[in-house]
Amino acid sequence: MDFIGKNKKPGFTLLEVLIVTAIIALIASFVVVNITSTKQKSRDVRREQDIKQIQNALNIYATNKGLYPACGGGGDYIIIDGTSDCLSSALIGNGSIDKLPTDPLRGSNGSCDNAGDYVYCYLSNGSAYIIHYALEGNTIPGKSPGWQAVKS
Repeated sequence: MDFIGKNKKPGFTLLEVLIVTAIIALIASFVVVNITSTKQKSRDVRREQDIKQIQNALNIYATNKGLYPACGGGGDYIIIDGTSDCLSSALIGNGSIDKLPTDPLRGSNGSCDNAGDYVYCYLSNGSAYIIHYALEGNTIPGKSPGWQAVKS
């Protein structure tokens, strides 16, 4: 009589289930971290493209009018909302652009130069301008996370 293997039931032991669960959790954490950094990088790339688009529209406006839209009286930046702020109204009204872009993460909700607020800000006296925007990470070569300034 052979009794080897007769008392074994098919299935997994608790230890095997715990090991597999731990491996799945580890893989899932790598995936989540990778997706998060990819989204952050794509938003920063879009911000850079948006600012270039705004600069191009400002150059068209300045070519047509001889100056930049004067916005932000008293030295206060305006937040670009894409439709009704001073800059958007001037550039859209002039035909320099159809709609100004807004930040991909926060849109126009926030305030200029506050940490954690991601908005596009504009200030101009007519002869020169400054655009402020924030980057989330260090994914853009030569630029660090935080507020950036582009001047005419």
